[in-house]
Amino acid sequence: MSNPKNDICFSIIVPVYNVEAYLKQCLDSILCQEYSRYELILINDGSTDSSFEICRDYQQKYSKINLINKINGGLSDARNTGLLAASGDYIIFTDSDDYWVGDTVLKDLNELIETTNPDIIIHEELRFFSSKDIVCKNNQQFIQNKKGEFENEILNLIYYDLYVASAWDKIIKRSILLDNKLFFPLERKSEDIEWCGKLIKHLKTFSIYSKSFYTYRQARKGSITTTVNEKHINDVYLMVKNGLNSEPSQSNPINEAIENYWACNYVVILKDFYVLSSKKRKEIKEDIVSWQYLLQRGRNLKIDSVMKFYQYLDFKTLIFLLNIYRIKTFFSKKYRTLRS
Repeated sequence: MSNPKNDICFSIIVPVYNVEAYLKQCLDSILCQEYSRYELILINDGSTDSSFEICRDYQQKYSKINLINKINGGLSDARNTGLLAASGDYIIFTDSDDYWVGDTVLKDLNELIETTNPDIIIHEELRFFSSKDIVCKNNQQFIQNKKGEFENEILNLIYYDLYVASAWDKIIKRSILLDNKLFFPLERKSEDIEWCGKLIKHLKTFSIYSKSFYTYRQARKGSITTTVNEKHINDVYLMVKNGLNSEPSQSNPINEAIENYWACNYVVILKDFYVLSSKKRKEIKEDIVSWQYLLQRGRNLKIDSVMKFYQYLDFKTLIFLLNIYRIKTFFSKKYRTLRS
């Protein structure tokens, strides 16, 4: 049995914006934890529905809740506000329309930290399409080393889609984020991409938590990840460009991993290329063409899939087919979420 004095304190940061239909499930799934050393930081980001009232009701019932009410500034600003208010040893980001499964998550994480003391813990999600259609991602089965030096395993973590551009599948030492000023970029869509790309350089050790507890809603109406527009894709383009031109690390494996990471997000631009206006496509065409070297086998599973087609196609046709794939995937997710 662990010594309570040595137990880790977790700061769980939940930005809240117009999620009245999902918020109670999210909060209940966290507050039911057996482990008691945590704080739940709710940042109401100017909600116009009953989300703030729900947060306030929960705050009155649970002393672990720190409720911050602010004018709307976007997801990045809300997360940054939560990070600055946090006091825990480790940071957990959770989106307020998602939820956890199980009441021993924090207990398990504490035990994992006691034995490995990682800078980052990576976990995989459950993908929620409907109550009867929840899919478990299980790419960790391909990873032999589930803990150790980050530098030694990062190439595999990126190849097998375990280190991806999302904040909610990572549990990170607060000191690493604050000491390196790793805040989320303001006024950017898909802000997780830049943040995760920068984070790579500051991690020394890792562990993988084997249980998939985080349930990620797919294609929810009103979600900022549901609708892709020109702002999204242009922001991803700028992030990839800045990332590829950033100052290299002193570690060759880390540099290779960073390039592979940006290669994955380059494919995102290609897939969504025709979302852009013809004017914007012309503006970024030179960079898009010059980055074709990123399309190489062995960087990532998804890029390997793209290469199966690219070996038979010219670049322009590849982009066209990837955009068809984007549309097909969008409607497929919509159909799955509508099934009950």
